[in-house]
Amino acid sequence: MHHHHHHNSTIQKNLILSILLNSIIVAGEIVAGILSNSLALVSDALHNFSDLLTLFLSLAAVRMSSWKATPNKSYGYLRAEIIAAFVNSSALVIIGVYIIYQAAGRLFVPEKITASWVIIVAAVAFVGNALSTLLLSKNSKEDLNAKSAYLHLFYDSVNSLLVIVAGILIYYFNWTILDPIFSILIGLFIIKSGWDVVLEAVNILSEGTPKDIDINDVTSFITSFPDVKEIHHLHIWSISSKMNALSVHVVVPDQFISKGYLIIAGLRKALKEKFNIDHPTIQLEADLSKEQNGIVKIDSHIDGGI
Repeated sequence: MHHHHHHNSTIQKNLILSILLNSIIVAGEIVAGILSNSLALVSDALHNFSDLLTLFLSLAAVRMSSWKATPNKSYGYLRAEIIAAFVNSSALVIIGVYIIYQAAGRLFVPEKITASWVIIVAAVAFVGNALSTLLLSKNSKEDLNAKSAYLHLFYDSVNSLLVIVAGILIYYFNWTILDPIFSILIGLFIIKSGWDVVLEAVNILSEGTPKDIDINDVTSFITSFPDVKEIHHLHIWSISSKMNALSVHVVVPDQFISKGYLIIAGLRKALKEKFNIDHPTIQLEADLSKEQNGIVKIDSHIDGGI
């Protein structure tokens, strides 16, 4: 719990710093984009503005995920980060499509652009986005919400770099056609990064098996345990990007309940170590297929979990 609280406070601090940096970038790029008549710069500003909304949403989700569980919300609000990641990444896809649509019109009618403005403002934006990306890079490896915010900022850095290159080429060679071309590239980058996170968030919200866990490997692992005869009703899903859950029925020989709980404890520890499954619910079923004294026993079970 202490680790979770420290993790959340670190993300919150980094998100607030990123919000401040992006607020400055958005204001500067919108003004400079309009003054210089650069669609690439305005496109980058729109993307940065979406990042600003993303960062606010991510910050709200981080705070919600730390709220305590209640009888009606037994897992607390851990899914808030997944919902935020889904909304943020969906917004990325929509913005990417809009930028491509706007840029397509300029492919055939390129407009005059003040390249010096483009270069200067895009360079400032690149530095700000790169700093924000570095702030969230560590958190993005273990938190889908932070990952969606990180991707917004990372691709902003790439976008700003593309805008700088376009500005330099336009300044020296007057290749104004590069403005819409680079805008389309920016749009494609945005769609790709957003779509990947959308798929991951949908998989978690629909309680699909986590992408880094092979259900066949888990099946083989559990059935290789001593006294485990077979398993069925195996389900593995994610409660959040940091917590995986499992439920399974495990058939074992008829034995004392105390020995059954030793099997549950061993499986629970091993599943955490090998597959990072934090919340296993294991139901033992006694194998009573053999007749004793001419009477067939009725199946019974032992429930166990966290």
